[in-house]
Amino acid sequence: MHDLAVGLRDRYRHTGDPADLLEGIAQLRTAIGYVPDHPIRHPLRVTLSMLLHDHFQHFGDVSVLHESLAGCDESIPLLDGENRLAAAMVRGETLILLAEYTRDGAYVAEAVESVARLPRVPAALYVLGKALYLRYELTRDHSDLVDAARVLEESVLATPVDDPDHLVRLNHLGNVLQRSGEHTGDESVRETAVRHLRDAMARTASDSRALLHHKVDLAAALRDRGRATGDVAALREGVTLLRQVLEATRPDEYLWENRCENYLIAVQVLVEQTGELDVLDQAVEIGSSARGGGGGRGLITLLLGMLHHERFRRTGLEGDLDQAIAAYTRVVETVPYGEETHVVALGNLGRVWFAEYGFRGDREALLRSVTALGSAVRASASDTTRRGETQLNHGDVLYAQYELTQDPGVLASAGRAFREAAEIEALPPGARAKAARAWAETEAEAGRWDRARDAYAFAVGLLPLVAPRRLARVDQQRMLAEFDGLAADAAASALQANDPETAVRLLELGRGVLGGQVLQSRSDLSRLHAVAPELAERLGAAFDRLLPSGHLMGAAADERHDLDVRLRHLLDEARALPGFADFLAPPELDELLEAAADGPVVLINVSGYRSDALIVRPSGVTVVGLPDVTPDSVAGRAAAFGAALAVSARPGAGEAGAQTTAAEVLGWLWDFVTGPVLERLGHTSAPSDAWPRVWWSPVGQLALLPIHAAGRFPDGASVLDRVVSSYTPTLRALRHARARHAGAGDDLVVVAVSEATGARTLRGAEREASRIAALTRATRLGGAEATVDSVRAALTSHASAHFACHAASDPDDPSAGHLLLHDGPLSVLDVSALDLSGVRLAVLSACETSLGAHRIPDESLHLVSAFQLAGYPQVVGTLWQVNDLVARMVAVDLHESVSAGEDVATALHHAVRRCRSRFDKTPTLWAAYIHSGR
Repeated sequence: MHDLAVGLRDRYRHTGDPADLLEGIAQLRTAIGYVPDHPIRHPLRVTLSMLLHDHFQHFGDVSVLHESLAGCDESIPLLDGENRLAAAMVRGETLILLAEYTRDGAYVAEAVESVARLPRVPAALYVLGKALYLRYELTRDHSDLVDAARVLEESVLATPVDDPDHLVRLNHLGNVLQRSGEHTGDESVRETAVRHLRDAMARTASDSRALLHHKVDLAAALRDRGRATGDVAALREGVTLLRQVLEATRPDEYLWENRCENYLIAVQVLVEQTGELDVLDQAVEIGSSARGGGGGRGLITLLLGMLHHERFRRTGLEGDLDQAIAAYTRVVETVPYGEETHVVALGNLGRVWFAEYGFRGDREALLRSVTALGSAVRASASDTTRRGETQLNHGDVLYAQYELTQDPGVLASAGRAFREAAEIEALPPGARAKAARAWAETEAEAGRWDRARDAYAFAVGLLPLVAPRRLARVDQQRMLAEFDGLAADAAASALQANDPETAVRLLELGRGVLGGQVLQSRSDLSRLHAVAPELAERLGAAFDRLLPSGHLMGAAADERHDLDVRLRHLLDEARALPGFADFLAPPELDELLEAAADGPVVLINVSGYRSDALIVRPSGVTVVGLPDVTPDSVAGRAAAFGAALAVSARPGAGEAGAQTTAAEVLGWLWDFVTGPVLERLGHTSAPSDAWPRVWWSPVGQLALLPIHAAGRFPDGASVLDRVVSSYTPTLRALRHARARHAGAGDDLVVVAVSEATGARTLRGAEREASRIAALTRATRLGGAEATVDSVRAALTSHASAHFACHAASDPDDPSAGHLLLHDGPLSVLDVSALDLSGVRLAVLSACETSLGAHRIPDESLHLVSAFQLAGYPQVVGTLWQVNDLVARMVAVDLHESVSAGEDVATALHHAVRRCRSRFDKTPTLWAAYIHSGR
């Protein structure tokens, strides 16, 4: 009967049919009744206790746990040897289940104490590890988490890989490591957890009920990865796994509720990142049907409140606001004070009251919010993710209270809250950067500009962590879009502190973050190779495998995350070598100034604090104030110019007015931006001999306007009549271009695609290609020959390239902007991944090849910057859609001058001036062409 009961339990664990479990328990009860005085009674009672564990986990009846504990207590004194050890472990498991259900620390303390006395065999170590982990869950003592991981790892290593218990123990180790990574923010621990959990899931039979447990646990780790890094693919994978689990779990199972909780948490984190309302709506429907509304813990009620709150944020529907308030209030009133669910609900109630204040203007709601979040902060353990998130929210409501009261003490309290959140390393980098930015804003509001500068510098320094290499490029873009304008405000605060050199550094660190990652990977490793060749090889291999990419899933994503963590460790290892402390670190100021050796670089910074042009020369930095330039004035001119471009592209009655608007914007740029700069540089008239060079590097929305074409047209002063203009996204990019400038050949590949699927015919593309190819030694790729693969191959074997084809930008995903070739697109992402040497010039005679994204203009994500990252020191491109005839005129004129020995920037400058003289009343025809690089 004992063996039959064990077989029935095993079949239940395989099929999930509770009838087998109930019959097995009945068999054991009957068997025990037959042997009231026989020694076999005690092993039978221990086995019954084990089956009662399954009964509890299926039905949630806590009385069976007390029966299990009583059976163990009766039997253990009368057993010996292995039977006694097995019974003691079953007793420990029973205490753990009781502690999980009741949240009573006495049960878990007893479990730890009793199991710790057992021999250190793998099974006992496993139970001890579970008990230590649960004690951490109840007390938040991180030492218990560390001890649990250590003990469980010992258990896993001592368990043969082919032992059925190995996967269970490996999975639990993964759980503990995942929670440890969540607690501390340690990426290495989190990625090890994902690896263990995915391994356990992959090696579990597809028809095993254990597979569902493993999917839940892996989903939790993927959720943590997504929340910490912004990896949307990880969040989607986690939600998909949990939907599979819910669909395979009957609603009457005790575990259904816990699995529903995991699903709702995963959806909330996903929607917070993506705003996908259809996923949110589905989750609300599933959560609302949960049996018991979250049971005694109130977690489903809390999670439904979070989903309603998130939907209110996205839609502004008042009903969702009221439901969120009701859900949080219910949890706060019913869950005992001090439990984690109570603390989380209290913090969220404070957040939703703040939302109510913003929606209804109710000042009492703001006061309630301040009180609730303050209480939640005090109830949160220090240096934890929970504490950091709560302090960030607390700072927000305190700042709102300051705006009402103008009380400097409240402002100081908000600053302290933000600063503490920013300094908690367990908090995800994006949240830390938001907190640091808000901290800086409180210092600026108080007029403490030295402190504001330092706080902004802290925020800017976190940006590489906000958008790490491991993320898909679209996720990197989305994360950085949250910090649009941060670099500008940081630089302005440094200028307010009379520190222009730091302003330059902060602009460098806060702009072109993604391009900087690529440039870093292209750095020369020869110095390290001479000292530590094996380390240099590993570092180079890591860089090569972490090129910008699209979304990856599963093991491929795990490998990329793990590789990025290892890359950072390799850099730390290299920087620990004598003389390598600054290895591959951002350039120091003197190196940045040296980038301006061929002519001044003008960084044009626009901020709500102040706006300035920073003229960078090897001798130092000169500040030119631009008092009439503000973020609003720039945004207004950019919008007006964009509208004029749209109208001018369609022949009709509005075209003349559009050209007038465009000319007015160019005049404004001259009066308030470029004119003052050129006057300070001494360029007050047309040059009589050699034309001087100036590199422009505008910040923010100003990068969307043609700085080089500023002037009072048709007869007034202009940039085109004073200097030869070039652009650079950052000083680092110009420095990189200068390093690659020398030694390139003059052979050219001309790519012409006049017919492409879904695009209008470019009638002049072939004639443009013929004229240019006749000027020099050139290879032509046209029509069906101009495929993505053949063009890629040609770029590796030619010093220069000219493209006459369609191009398109993508405002939602700028890295998807592309040149349209015969068989498909060659995207910004594709080109950025190239690493070409010996190249000289790329001319992109196509539309919008230098048009940045409005959401993240400081990242310079467009085809021109992509070709520069690929290795071309000089790139010619366009800011908007160009006329076919004008494009051919400018392109041929440019190549004729270059063939005659003129440098590229000067050749383009004169080609544009000649075009301007021909179309002087239509600036949109000639002002689009730019030169970038050196």
